[in-house]
This record gives sequence, C-alpha cells and structure tokens, in this order.
Amino acid sequence: MRVNPCPERRVRFARHRGGGVASLLGFAILPVMLMAGVAVDYSQVNMVRSKLRSAADAAVLAAGSRSTLTQGDRQQIATNVARANLGPAADRYNVQVLESEPLAGDYQVKLSAVMQTSVMKIAHIDTIAVSVTSEAKTTGISADHPMEMALALDNTGSMINNMPDLKAAAKSLVKSVMDAGGSSVRVGVVPYVAAVNPGLADMSMVDTTARAAWNGTFFVDQWLAGTKGCTPSWGVGSGGGAGAGGSGDARDLIEILDPFRRIAQELFGVSAAHAADVTANTTPPYTTYNWTSPVTNKSYRIPVGFGHYSMDASSGGCDWLTNPAVVSQYELFSRVLDPSGSAVAWKGCVEARPSKKELSWLNANWGASHALTTDWDVSDAPPSADPNSQFVPYFWPDEPDYAPLTWNPVAPGPWSSATKGFHNNYLQDSLTENGTAWGNALAGWNWQDNGDNWGSAAWIHGYDRQRKAAVIRETPDSAGYTYGPNAGCPDKILRLTNVQGDVISKIDGLTFWQSGGTVISEGLTWAWRTLSPNKPFADGQAYGAPGVQKVIVLMTDGVDELIDNNGSDPSNRYSLHLSDYTAYGYLGSNRMVYGNQDSANPNGLDTFDKATSMFDDRLAAACANAKATGIKIYTVTFNHAGFLTQAQQTHAAAMLQACATKPEYSFVATDSQSLKSAFASIASSATAAPVHLVR
Repeated sequence: MRVNPCPERRVRFARHRGGGVASLLGFAILPVMLMAGVAVDYSQVNMVRSKLRSAADAAVLAAGSRSTLTQGDRQQIATNVARANLGPAADRYNVQVLESEPLAGDYQVKLSAVMQTSVMKIAHIDTIAVSVTSEAKTTGISADHPMEMALALDNTGSMINNMPDLKAAAKSLVKSVMDAGGSSVRVGVVPYVAAVNPGLADMSMVDTTARAAWNGTFFVDQWLAGTKGCTPSWGVGSGGGAGAGGSGDARDLIEILDPFRRIAQELFGVSAAHAADVTANTTPPYTTYNWTSPVTNKSYRIPVGFGHYSMDASSGGCDWLTNPAVVSQYELFSRVLDPSGSAVAWKGCVEARPSKKELSWLNANWGASHALTTDWDVSDAPPSADPNSQFVPYFWPDEPDYAPLTWNPVAPGPWSSATKGFHNNYLQDSLTENGTAWGNALAGWNWQDNGDNWGSAAWIHGYDRQRKAAVIRETPDSAGYTYGPNAGCPDKILRLTNVQGDVISKIDGLTFWQSGGTVISEGLTWAWRTLSPNKPFADGQAYGAPGVQKVIVLMTDGVDELIDNNGSDPSNRYSLHLSDYTAYGYLGSNRMVYGNQDSANPNGLDTFDKATSMFDDRLAAACANAKATGIKIYTVTFNHAGFLTQAQQTHAAAMLQACATKPEYSFVATDSQSLKSAFASIASSATAAPVHLVR
C-alpha cells in the first residue's frame, strides 16, 4: 500500500480550492444583483414614463383647444393640467412642463422628470432623466371637415353710431374663416331687430289663409260700429267684442267665435296662397244682408263676411257690427296703396311661431284644439300639415290719427316729436266725419260710429284698396325709421354660401333700424334655421354628419326689450298698440297680454319688464335647443357707452354667456377695438377646432 507522504498539503489544497469557489461565487453575484437592480429601476422608469405620457396628452389637448388665448396662457394651462394629472408625483419627480407651437395649428407639450434610483446607486447612478413629448394638431377646414357658419347681427337703432365698427369686425371674421377653408366654408348672415326677414320663396310654408293660431287676431271680431243712439254700460267708445250676454271683454267673443273662424276657413275651402281671399271684402261697393238682433229686435244691414254681436240689457242693450272672424295678414298687404297708388307687397318678415305654452292657453281659454307637440317659436322643426308650423306674414297695422297723451288729432305721415302721435300712422282713419265710403254707408245700414278712433288700428275696413297711404317707407331714413305694414322689417337673410364676395357685400349693405325693439331669440333661432337640414331652407348638412362643424355667432348690443314710447299713455297700460310692433305683435294685443297669462297673473304680460322676461326665456330655450343638435354657439355682447345701465350690462353678459357653448366662447366688447378682437378670437377658435393627438 502506498502512503501519502504529506497529507497536510492535500488538506491545504482542498482548502484553497474551496476558498476559490466561494470567491468566484461572490464576484458572480454582484453583476446579477446589479442587473436585477437595473431591471427594477427601469421598470420604475417605464411606469413614470407612462404617467408622464398620459399627463402630456391631456395637457396638449387642453392647451391646443384654447387657441384664442396667448401662448403664455396655453403654457400655464398645460402646466396646470399636467400637474393635476400627476398629483404628488409631479413634485416627487421634479416634473417640468414646456408647451411649444412649432407651426400654426400644431401644439407640443414636453414633460421632463428626474427619477431617483434604488439599486443602481451601487453603480453610482443616482438619478435617471425621463421625458416624453405629446403633439396635437388642429383638424382644419377641408372637404372632409366643412364648416357652416351663421352670423346673427343686431341691427337695432342703438347701433346707429357703431354700424361701421360691426361691419369691419364681421367682415374680418368672414375673411379669416373663408380664407382658411375656401369653398369648404359656407356663411350666412341674419340681420335682426324685433323681427327677421327670411325672404321665403316657397309660399307653401307661409300661412296665407289665417289657419295659424295668431294670424290676424289683432283684427278678428274687433267692434266697428254700434246701434244708433245706444250707449253701452261703459259709455261711448270703441271696445272689444263679447259673447252673447258676456262681459264686454274681447276675449269672451274670441272664445266663442274661434271655432267658427276655423269652420269658416273650411267652408271657403281655400288652401293655396293665391286662391280667393279668405278675408271679407273691404273695397266698396259692399254686398250686404239684413240682420235682426234677437236681443234688441232692431234690424241692420251687414257687409258679407263681417260679424255682429248683441248685448243684453245689463250691458246697455246695444248691438255691434264687428270685424270678420277670419283675417289673413298676408291678404291685407294688397289692400294698402302707397302714395303713388300701387299696392304694397309683403316684404318677407314673419312673426314668431307659437309656443306650447301659448297653444295650451288657447286650448284652455278659446276652446281651440291645437296640437301641443313643439315650441315652434324656438325650433327648427320644418313647416308641416300643422297650421302652427307655418310662418305668418308680419303686418304692422296702421295706427290711429291722434296723440294718446293729448288726444289731439295727428295727420298720417312720418312720426314727429312735436305732435307725439303713434310711430306708424300711414293711412287716414275711416271715421264718418272724414266722409269715407265706409262712414257714409254706416248710416244707411242703421249703425253709427263709436265716437272715437281709439281702436282704429284694428278696423279692417280701413284697408280698402282706395285710400292712398300718406307715407310708405321700407328702407330706413337718415334717422332709421320706416313706415307702412312692412315697418321695422329689416334686410333679408343671406342664406349659406361659399362665395365670400356675396357675404362681404351683404354685411356692407347692413344699416340700423329704429322701430320695434330687440328680440334676440328671433335672431338666434333664424340663424339656427339657416344651418338646419330642415325646411324652410334645408341648406345645412345633416346633424351629426362626420366632420361637419356648425357655428352660430350671436352679437347684440343690448337686452331683450320693446320700444315703449309708441305714443303710449303711461296711465293706460291696456292700449291695443302699447309698444311698437314686433314678431310677437304689440305688448297690448292679445298674444302678449293674453297668450301667456297664468293663474297668478290674469292680465299676462301687461308690463314691459314681463315682456323682457318672456323674451329672455325664449332666448334661453332657443340656445339650448340649438346646442342640443351639436351647433357651437359663440356670443358677443357689445356694451358700448350710453345705452345700457350697469345692471343691464351685467344681465346681458350673463344671458349671452349662458347661451354660448362654453363660457370662453362668450365675449364682452366695449369699443371698436375690443369688438374687432372678439370677432378675431372667434375666427381663430372656430377654424382651429377640433384638436386631436398625432404623437
């Protein structure tokens, strides 16, 4: 057997070999640990980068959507949005935000962060820089992303000194938008005052035969003459009608006769615009028939188509000759002659269609049966078989030949501050003492005049195709006034067009109109109708069509109001022609006084403040309805000096801000420069939106 001579060396060798393995394992573990640490830290980097990406995306969209602001403002918006998205991590990672705009319509937001390492500190790597960049672009206007824009521009008399400023601002907006989009942009212009002129060419959408609720109601059944020698219980004078044995209030008679008014239309069988008139003949000679009152047993002659009414003894026992139960405002135009003897033509203005509230009241109080489906006055619903969907021709009645403050006679003609007569007195009244054919005929028919011309504006026989008007003016004079049945009817709407020259020419031709007042809801609603795919224009593309942007720019320099100095006697708040005429008629006529009453207010809108509140309500409804279809609304309140109180300015600004799609889409201007700036900001915003991420 062989014996190892040196067993200790074997032991040492074994020990040395073992120590080498341990040392090698130690050296091998260090890289593995470092790699694991790197993986941990870089996993944290990816998490931070993901958070930064989300925050940068939100920041660039928020900044890019505010194209009307300065770059500094957008920088602040980007910073605020990014930090809000990151929360405490924004400070933990020392996040820096940089918003930049390398090209027009391009927006970039870069977020830079510094992350503290954990395991990588072993390799003396204490921090890692992390950055991301998000980019957004505006879509721009193109054939795939067309724009339809309607400008609703206040042309009321208070703009007398500022029309050049409005025109310059509006034209600059139009040029910016149409230059940006070329033929892919179509623009319409809607001048408005207390009424709007849509210039409807399709007469099938116009109520020419008095089937709509309010057509002719100012005239319907108005009392014209009474029994000779009979004095009613309230004394001699004009009045409304009443149902047999009624109170003498015109509402009673309308309630009873309204169903017969509809029946009369069916009997006439008239539906076409140019068929025989549904309104009784008012041109001598008259065809008459005999009538004996069942109450007084007295006999009279009555012109065919006119009405009659008898009062019982408690109301004086008088009989009355009344206007017809059907009066078409469209037909009255041809019965007015201008000073040269030519018939006056309807210019195209229309009245506001009825609301559901009005129709409901008529059903409850007049025995009517109107469908309560739509707030027609603040809707773009198209004309249909429902008569209330049709558009009623606007007709400003001839006003009386006297001054209500003094009762002094005032000859027809242009309004004068010296005589203080009514604003629109264009025809001579038809009293007996004037020797008219009507007045002379009354005596032979066993009637007598009422003794005054308080209600002469509603006497239909005054429109007799014979007497020439003292004045007819349909474009404003140097002071902004117009006269005749088309008084207060502004320039016609310009429908959507991509011809920039036509839009500029339309704006250049605008002027100011003194009559009527301001009904902002009519301007807004007709601007909406120009963009609508529905009739009466049907010019707009379908709502929700891919890429289509519909925009309304609504500008006003005031608040909703009626002109309240139309020869009005402040002590007589129930004058028929209280206020100027508007798309809702007179404040003193039955649509506003009666059509909106409720149990808490039996006399309806018997004050100008209540009328303003109603118009404000209609504007709010119109704005909400238009926005619900996807239309974007910008508003401009022009608070130029000298017209509004501070309270009115505050109210107007709040009302228009509520109308706008976003608060930042509402602007307040106080002078020419800020008005131009407001329109320029709208142009920039409208053409820059929408914004979408590209990186």
